Amino acid sequence: MAKWDLFGRLWYLNRDTAGVQGDWNIGHNEGDKHHLAYLRSLHKDRRHEESGVDMPLADLKVVVVDLETTGFYPDHGDAIISIGAVAMNGHQLLPGESFYTLVNPGRSIPPHVSTLTGITDEMVATAPDLLLAMSQFFRFVGNRPLVAHHSRHEREFFRASLWKTSRRPLTHRMLDTMLLIRLLRNPIGNGSLDALCALHDIPISRRHHAYCDAVAAGTLWGKYLLKAQAAGYSNLRQVYEALR
Repeated sequence: MAKWDLFGRLWYLNRDTAGVQGDWNIGHNEGDKHHLAYLRSLHKDRRHEESGVDMPLADLKVVVVDLETTGFYPDHGDAIISIGAVAMNGHQLLPGESFYTLVNPGRSIPPHVSTLTGITDEMVATAPDLLLAMSQFFRFVGNRPLVAHHSRHEREFFRASLWKTSRRPLTHRMLDTMLLIRLLRNPIGNGSLDALCALHDIPISRRHHAYCDAVAAGTLWGKYLLKAQAAGYSNLRQVYEALR
């Protein structure tokens, strides 16, 4: 089951304090500085270009993630409102290694997003702010690559969020479920999660819930990981070379 990590509200990092890197620690309490230091350390331990590419697919350890957000454009004020994730070892989901948190976006949630996700302004009022949520999430991830369905959305929001909170880039490898799907078959329509899960009889227990969608995407990833191995692909490097 998802781990519901709801904490007391922290001071929300605003744009006025984010402009000058030399003043980045001003106004942060000691807890914030601890999380900030952790996020700043992430890039020091990563080698993005080579992370996991030669590891056998059968042993590939990843974290499948899904985000719910206020919209699609982080550079225009949209923000994360929940993060859901589940760890995988090869094709197997590890439900005991899961993550879920609401995130206080520091802005109101549009009504249509609340209707879609079930997340309201009241629900996020006492949720972790972005700095704490990013720190908690990446501690859970560790050095494992990330996987998402149509990963551009997650990639853009993680990039924007890490830069906003710590002035650091996203250095974790971000894989897309469509990587293996395009390798092995022509996607259905736009390759939506709903269509692909329906094709493979994968239930989505609650659509547009970040954790439930992450579990569905992980199950889909696992099925195509097995298909890739059966087709003779043994690691990610071979997959990348075949798609060039």
